[in-house]
Amino acid sequence: MRRLFKRAFLIWLAVVLVTVAGRVAWRLGAGWKFVFAVPAHGEILGTENGVTVHAYGWNGSFRGKFGLEFECVELINRYYTQVLEHRNMSRTGHAESYFWGADEKGLVAYPNGGTTAPAIHDILVFDGGLQDGSIGHVAVVVKVNEAEGSITFIQQNSVAFTDWVLRRDIWKDNLPLRHLGDEWFVDQGSYTDPIAGWSRLAAPARSVP
Repeated sequence: MRRLFKRAFLIWLAVVLVTVAGRVAWRLGAGWKFVFAVPAHGEILGTENGVTVHAYGWNGSFRGKFGLEFECVELINRYYTQVLEHRNMSRTGHAESYFWGADEKGLVAYPNGGTTAPAIHDILVFDGGLQDGSIGHVAVVVKVNEAEGSITFIQQNSVAFTDWVLRRDIWKDNLPLRHLGDEWFVDQGSYTDPIAGWSRLAAPARSVP
């Protein structure tokens, strides 16, 4: 009996190891990396509308022209200055303030679940409220597909972990967009903070040629 139990355990262990190895191999082919393979601070992960998206890395933040490099807010400030010719919003608050304090930045905030749909160039704000203990997270909407029910956005300092040993810098991502009656909803998906809403320029957006 003891020998049979040991044999069954070894078979179970082998199946688990093969399964995990298969998952890891598949994810490595899909852009995931081992947790110790952290990109260098400032490494370019991608480009959208002529604006580069950088890795945060392990080296910590250094204050640059558009904020702490390369946190999520730094990308917002740089994108809005370079693409929309808005004033630099550096040193005006954490990510959550791009929704709750939008008017102070020359922005208009629209709540998730309201009657205004998200649009290209909008600032997507992840936050549960001013009292939730989180400083929030922000991203820039670069595509809205109402027909398929999705939005695409770019972001900095967003990392996913899986299978205990893998990580991936998510510089570009998608979330479901739902239109129920007159109301528009963007689901938070696997993100920690719920989506408070989206903000945009108080005046019509002007893209740099």
